[in-house]
Amino acid sequence: MICTGIQTRTIMLRSPFFLLTLTVANITNGQLTPEHPARMEQHLLEVNPQWTKMEQILPDVMTTVRFTSEADRIAAHLHHVNAYLSTHTPTEISPAQHSRRHALLGSLNTYADRGVFPMNDIVPGRSPVFIDKLGNACAVGHLMITSGHAELAERIHEELNLAYVHDIGLPEVAAWAATNGFTVDELAWIQPTYDRMKIRDPRLLASLRMTNGDQIIVHGPANAQAAQKLRLLRKESTGHKRLAILPMLSGVQVVEFDGRVFVGGIPEKKGHSAELYEWNGKSLVAHDPFTGHVGIGALYVQNEALHVRAFPLDEGQYMERYLTEANVWEIVGTSQHDVAPIDVVPERHVP
Repeated sequence: MICTGIQTRTIMLRSPFFLLTLTVANITNGQLTPEHPARMEQHLLEVNPQWTKMEQILPDVMTTVRFTSEADRIAAHLHHVNAYLSTHTPTEISPAQHSRRHALLGSLNTYADRGVFPMNDIVPGRSPVFIDKLGNACAVGHLMITSGHAELAERIHEELNLAYVHDIGLPEVAAWAATNGFTVDELAWIQPTYDRMKIRDPRLLASLRMTNGDQIIVHGPANAQAAQKLRLLRKESTGHKRLAILPMLSGVQVVEFDGRVFVGGIPEKKGHSAELYEWNGKSLVAHDPFTGHVGIGALYVQNEALHVRAFPLDEGQYMERYLTEANVWEIVGTSQHDVAPIDVVPERHVP
C-alpha cells in the first residue's frame, strides 16, 4: 500500500457522508481499481458495500491511498474491520463466546496477512465467492472452517456460493455466529467481494520472504488429478527449487521463526493428523502440538516465541501452545488468551 502526504484524521464514518464523498470523487459509475489514488473509505466501499451501513470510527478514512494489488486492498478491508471488532465486543455474550470470538479474530488477521483469497472467475464485476474451485475460502468461510464447521462452509459453497451473507438465509449461519460471539451483520461486514480477475498463480497457497532474503512458497496441487500434496519451494532466479513435500492441508499458513520455516493448516479428516510442519533447512519435521484431530487457526510469533492456536475439528474450545527453547510445546496460560497476537506478515505474492 502506498499513501500520499495527506494528513490522517479521525472521523465518524456514516452512510450519508460516505455517499457524498463518492459522488464528489465521481467514481460512483465506474470501478475503482486498487492502483488508483483515492480515499481509504472509497477503497473499502469497493470491497464491501456494507461500509455504508456501519457507523465506525476509523483513523485513516480520509487518507489518500493506492494499493499494489487487489489482494492488498482486500487485506486492508479485513484488517480495518478486525481492528474495530477486536475492541468492540458485544456486552451480552458469555465468556465462552468471547473466547471463541477473540480466537477467530486472531485467525482472521493471519488469514488477511496470508493474502490468498478466492478468485472470481464465475461472474462479471464484483461478487462474493464463498469458496472457489481451488478450495480457497472467503474470510467468513475461513472462520467457519477454522472453528471446526467445514461442513457448513461446504454446504454454502454448494448451494449459495455467490450469495451475500444477508441473503444466505440458512438458520445454521445465525446459530454459528451466535455460538462464536458474532452477529450476522458483523459477518456481512467482514465478507469481501472479488473482482473478475486472476491475481495470482492458482497453485499459490502461501508465500514468505525470510530475513535472509529467500522467498519461500507453498504450492498446492495443480489440479484434482495431480498428487494431493503440498510442495514447499524456494524461489530462485532460474525457477523454483523444491525443498520438501508435505501432506495436504487447507487454510495454509507459513511463518519464519528462528531461521526455520513453519507450515500449518487443517489436515484432511482421514489420514495424517499432524497440522504443523517445520523445514529446518535440511529436513522436514512433523509437529503435533495438540492431541486429537485439530486445525490450526493462527500461527504467529509473540514475545520471541512461536505460538499456535487450534480448534478441534468438532465442537470444542480453542487451544493454544508455544514452542519453548527446549523445542517442547507448552500450554499458554489462560491469562494470556486476551493478549492480541502479533501476526507475522508474509509477503503477498502476485505474479
